[in-house]
Amino acid sequence: MNNIYSKELNDFCRKYFVIGDQRLNRQDEMLFLSRFNNLKAKIFEDLILFDKTTYKVYGENVPLAVLINELTFKGVEQLIEQGGVNFALWTPMIAQSTSYTEGLIPVMPGRLSSDVHTDPECSIDAAFDFMKNKPNKKQRNHIKRKVRDLYILPKVGIENEAQSFAVSAFNSNKFESYGLDCNSMDIHKLSTPQKSILTECATDLLEYKFLISENLTSFNSSKFSSLFNSSVSKIEKSNRVDVTSKIASFQNFPNLQELSGELGHPLQNISKLRDKTNVIKFRRWLSEVTTECEMKEVTAAYIDAIANAKGFFETKSGRLTKNVTMTAIGAGIGSLVGPAGTAIGGVVGKLAEPVVDFGLDLIDEYLVTELTKGWTPRMFFEELEKFKVENKT
Repeated sequence: MNNIYSKELNDFCRKYFVIGDQRLNRQDEMLFLSRFNNLKAKIFEDLILFDKTTYKVYGENVPLAVLINELTFKGVEQLIEQGGVNFALWTPMIAQSTSYTEGLIPVMPGRLSSDVHTDPECSIDAAFDFMKNKPNKKQRNHIKRKVRDLYILPKVGIENEAQSFAVSAFNSNKFESYGLDCNSMDIHKLSTPQKSILTECATDLLEYKFLISENLTSFNSSKFSSLFNSSVSKIEKSNRVDVTSKIASFQNFPNLQELSGELGHPLQNISKLRDKTNVIKFRRWLSEVTTECEMKEVTAAYIDAIANAKGFFETKSGRLTKNVTMTAIGAGIGSLVGPAGTAIGGVVGKLAEPVVDFGLDLIDEYLVTELTKGWTPRMFFEELEKFKVENKT
């Protein structure tokens, strides 16, 4: 199962909805709507392309409140039943010392301990306070029972490992290009800006450590990504978002984020769409392509999948089933068009009525073979086209 880690929704919520968490300037206020629409487009894309999305949560689960508001209670419940969502309650942290202490490394591991940061039920309860249309007690308890078991808590100790990795990277002079030269600097006596760089790197390492431990995929980038991306075995050979965009262009179809912008309420029916057979099969096909192909090979892989698709009745085992099916269908037609008394002996009806051969040709070529033809990734875009027509503004 492909599980994408997303922290954008949490970052957005902490910035705009949690009072006092961050100070908003005039530009932040003006860009709120466009940023929110871009975020919803990203959520739409992730829910389509990945089997599961794990949302980072820092304390109050405001991301849950946003999802309920956009998907509705029923939509979120469907998403949960599909196994499509998790929440990572973020407790570990890397702190930066503000003053010099002899022998003290200036980046220190820590862990949050308040109830809202450590108890899933408290985190969920706090989410309801951010909703304009607050759910009643029955709705609260219902959604809380379903969501509390979806929480992941980072393992205790990964913050210590992240600090150790950062110190090791400093001593190996891997931060030289970022202005930290171990040959000329003492890690215990770094300036405030230098400590900030080391803290930022340790924080990134902490998140990467978590991704690896939980088998999560992430395409979030940072200025330190090049230092440890090669060590993250869960990063796919090709980014499935890029792969889908490239194929969409080939199909002359908008990419998923553009498509969501054309819809009136893109997330309102997303749970139903992501559970469509063609969408599920496309995710499965993407898993193979992104693991095996470079980006330059993607179009060829797509064309090959279409050209070589075989229906069940075209396979070796399917041909026998097809013959048996045809006989059974022929029997039914024989009993309908044959003379009185042939209803019980269906096969006799088939042999006695030459017109049945004509009926069998139609069924064979149109009803049976056509309806069971092989799946191809193109059917994913056909499914999206129907969804687009049904949900366009």
